[in-house]
Amino acid sequence: MQGLQHQALGAQVLQAITPEGLPLLYLSPLSVDGQPARGGVPLLFPQFAQFGPGRKHGFARHQRWTLERAEPQALSYGLEVPPGQLDGWPHAARLRLIATLGSGALNLQWQVENTGQTGFEWGGGLHPYWAVPSLEACELLGLETTPGLDNLSGQPLLPQAQPWRFGPQGMEYLFEGLPALQLRTPTHTLHLQGSGFTQWMVWNPGLEGARGLADLPDHDALRFICIEPVCARPMQWLAPGAGFEGTLQVRWEGA
Repeated sequence: MQGLQHQALGAQVLQAITPEGLPLLYLSPLSVDGQPARGGVPLLFPQFAQFGPGRKHGFARHQRWTLERAEPQALSYGLEVPPGQLDGWPHAARLRLIATLGSGALNLQWQVENTGQTGFEWGGGLHPYWAVPSLEACELLGLETTPGLDNLSGQPLLPQAQPWRFGPQGMEYLFEGLPALQLRTPTHTLHLQGSGFTQWMVWNPGLEGARGLADLPDHDALRFICIEPVCARPMQWLAPGAGFEGTLQVRWEGA
């Protein structure tokens, strides 16, 4: 059935099924109740990964958000962050996710507002798991000449003439900037366009890494790729009363 599936924990979009019946997102069958699901679109705040002083990926995905709007193809969630009550984070903020699924595109809006009296640094973003029939048969276009870093090795990513292709090994690539991308799979192509965010993260645990994740079947690592619009480093400054909005639009077409 077409539409958006979601949960209040983390304001997490779990699945987006197009009018053609294409599931855009991967969702692990081993996801644990009461925990952020492995898959869908986790929301990360107030830091991305290890790039900050707090817990990895922050606290937002572990909170129960308030559902503001719920329709089959549109939803919004909000979260009020009181100072000092979530992981001891000393600032006040208001977070919002707005998602719409149209006839040809999935649109995500991610908003952060500083509702306190002091400015703060933050990082985070969207962590979508894009479903693919075979990771090894995919190619990613748009990042060939974009400066990047292999977070696993600490080495820079060299420019290349060909689209990015992937094997069964784990990867954690952080690319500077937010150019438009194409993810070509054997069955369909996704066109990804973002704004507001500062980097793309391309991540997959690989077959070996998947064996260390209790909520992911070992071979399912080859059934998704995470292409994430984020603000990882440096962290972003938000003055009192100021706001941030990052967007992600994803269009699809048949192969």
